[in-house]
Amino acid sequence: MRVLFVNSRPDAAQLPGGDTVQARKTLEALQCLGVMVETRAPDDLDRLPACDLAHVFNIQEAEPAWAVCQALQRKGLPVVLSPIFWTMYPYWFEAAVVERPRWRALARAWGKRRARRAYVSWQYLKGPLNRRWRAQRRLLQAAARLLPNSRSETRLLQRMFALGGRLEEKSDVVPNGIDPTHYAQLPQRSQAFVDQYRVRDFVLQVGTLNPVKNQLGLVEALRDLPVPIVIIGQAMAAAGDYGSRLRARAAARGNVTFVDHLPHEELPGIFALASVHALPSWRETPGLVSLEAAAAGCRVVTTAIGSTRDYFEDLAWYCWPDDQASIRRSVEAALQAQATNGLRERVLERYTWKRAGEATLAAYERALDRQP
Repeated sequence: MRVLFVNSRPDAAQLPGGDTVQARKTLEALQCLGVMVETRAPDDLDRLPACDLAHVFNIQEAEPAWAVCQALQRKGLPVVLSPIFWTMYPYWFEAAVVERPRWRALARAWGKRRARRAYVSWQYLKGPLNRRWRAQRRLLQAAARLLPNSRSETRLLQRMFALGGRLEEKSDVVPNGIDPTHYAQLPQRSQAFVDQYRVRDFVLQVGTLNPVKNQLGLVEALRDLPVPIVIIGQAMAAAGDYGSRLRARAAARGNVTFVDHLPHEELPGIFALASVHALPSWRETPGLVSLEAAAAGCRVVTTAIGSTRDYFEDLAWYCWPDDQASIRRSVEAALQAQATNGLRERVLERYTWKRAGEATLAAYERALDRQP
């Protein structure tokens, strides 16, 4: 079988993210299964190699993704789609409370949770008026198969795009994964990191510095908790002054260590040093770093928004990104809990790139079986 991979996000090569990791690791897993995979950028689809089907990643930027899908279908290729999708409506509500007097007044009168539910419902209702929404819906309908990362993602797509139960019959859940070669044995604590930064048994977050990852919320929630915090990641250029505001607040709190970048192969030893990995984001599906932290034996605090419960069930601690008390309670509970191997064993058994590759290949075969 020959497959063409396309990441529809136009800046994916310049700004790698979770979608680029998912595509690269899926490619490697498929090659181990004997699948020949070619990759193309979204603006390089004029002359294509002979392929059986195309696999498109990411529908967050809808119109570029729809253009890619149309170009591939004109070539006669069935399209398999990994949506890598979760709504940002709860995050938008936070901006609306700040910028729009009506939503600020409703949040005061009703409480934020009730006002947020009203805001999200309103966004669902007006979705069909939005050009982006219409492009995403066409993508979901046009794909031969859909490969969501969880059943929760399938349900969200059905609800958000008013597709009833029509997605279930052509959806195959392909979970995100890790490379177990780094975690088959419990990683050794990184002495080099301790020597350089003089910190251990800390609350860790690995991720690009931006409001969606909510590092500022984590620092604020733990402002007077006597535990070190380590934040590994570079500031996102599009996030404006978020990085500088975060560093200023961290300096006021004290005992916060920033590391701009580390080679990926060094992370297992740093996860092993941490007491808790905390990711109080505005969405996660479920967060590759949370999976890796769990595989390293680290206790995991994660957001309640997204597909995190599909992966971690009752083996992690959940928090709401807009609620500092919720973040703090979850981190404190994780710090006080006895470490167990339950989540580590679950991740190593179920969530590996090998498993993802096998599920992806099975979905390809179903897609080709249904082609005329």
